[in-house]
Amino acid sequence: MLNLIKLVVSSALICSAAACSLSVETAEMIAKTDTSHATVKPRANVSMTSALPKIMSSGAFYPVQLSFEEAYTQGVMTVSVKPSADLDLFGGEDLKTFDLAEQGPHVWNLDVKSQLDGIYTLDVFTEAHNESRSFSVQLNMGQIAQKTSKTVEPENGELVDGGKIRVMDAEETIQ
Repeated sequence: MLNLIKLVVSSALICSAAACSLSVETAEMIAKTDTSHATVKPRANVSMTSALPKIMSSGAFYPVQLSFEEAYTQGVMTVSVKPSADLDLFGGEDLKTFDLAEQGPHVWNLDVKSQLDGIYTLDVFTEAHNESRSFSVQLNMGQIAQKTSKTVEPENGELVDGGKIRVMDAEETIQ
């Protein structure tokens, strides 16, 4: 019986010693592990603005001006546009490159046309320094689209051709 008690006590001591050494090793591993987390948005450091005519009717070409600002000092920025269904680009030009060594803004003037009244989009894709970013421009063609969007678009700014635009303050941090 005495041997059994010695066996139990020695087993308990060995197990507690092993547990202590394991917890010390685990604590050292946790201390060495970097626990800081940061979410980095993998996209190009590019912003875009667009200027559109106030009224666009179906069946005619209208100018759309895309203006790009970026924070790079060298390289090339490639911009491509993809019009939604039933929206045509004059000349079919859907790709343009800009030299980032030149000071911005980088301006691209496009002409768009639709044969039918409606609300269309012009999807814009940029790539600079192997990072991409996308934008979308809403185009309101014809009377139906303009009536639908009039209630949505407040008038607190003016475009070059007399159209109205809403300017909204926003802050974006890109890391």
